[in-house]
Amino acid sequence: MKSNTLLSLALLGLFLALTGCARAADTQPTAYPAPVRALKSAGIEIRGTMPAPDGFKGFIGVYRGQPMPVYLLPDGKHTVVGNLFAADGSDLTRDAFAQHAMAGLGKNAWSKLQKADWIAEGPKGAKRVVYVFTDTECPYCHRLWSAIRPQVNKGEVQVRYLLVAVIKQQSLPRAVSVLDAPDPIKAFARNEKDFRDSPIKLAAKIPSATRDKIAANIALMQEFGLQGTPGIVYQDAQGRVQTVSGVPSDAGLKAIFGP
Repeated sequence: MKSNTLLSLALLGLFLALTGCARAADTQPTAYPAPVRALKSAGIEIRGTMPAPDGFKGFIGVYRGQPMPVYLLPDGKHTVVGNLFAADGSDLTRDAFAQHAMAGLGKNAWSKLQKADWIAEGPKGAKRVVYVFTDTECPYCHRLWSAIRPQVNKGEVQVRYLLVAVIKQQSLPRAVSVLDAPDPIKAFARNEKDFRDSPIKLAAKIPSATRDKIAANIALMQEFGLQGTPGIVYQDAQGRVQTVSGVPSDAGLKAIFGP
């Protein structure tokens, strides 16, 4: 399978092409190939495996507390950290990485979201609760917000937004203005309604407490293996926690947010 490697690791921008290293190999389980164990010398701990395209072997790595995809290349001698893309541009990593990063969160996954800093639209007693990691400057987040108006207006879903700042320089000051507004969800809605010409001004000062909330949301988004916005976390019909990166299809929207 012809693949290209995207060298994007959220905020790290880290690329490694390493051969085996004996001194690092002794510090990680021998079940992993030597080039993978060698990543220990770069500060990357290997926590498990994940599916990979033919010829590759996939692993879940953790760097400074953040999960990241790791691949052993077909030659068996080199590793690469990042996403693999097929010749047609489709992401070969995203779904597998999110699913297996989620497995590492275990039973505490949903409770971590419940305890996070979010703003909600929709009734408290709604049949469905969906968490969305969103950036005020993200056009795809805006597309999602617009697409789920019918479900939200029915009152059968509560959407809890966790604001992050990862898209543009103005993401952080605008998110601060939303979160520190007298009515944050109302300010959030105003930003979405007039997305191209937002009436929400950029905060002149960034309070440390609000900055910390946004930073914690970014860390949580990465912990869930979500590699972009919008990042959606929900419970399926069996109560299992599921994640989706990006805007789902129409069928996906109905499955997550309701008909």
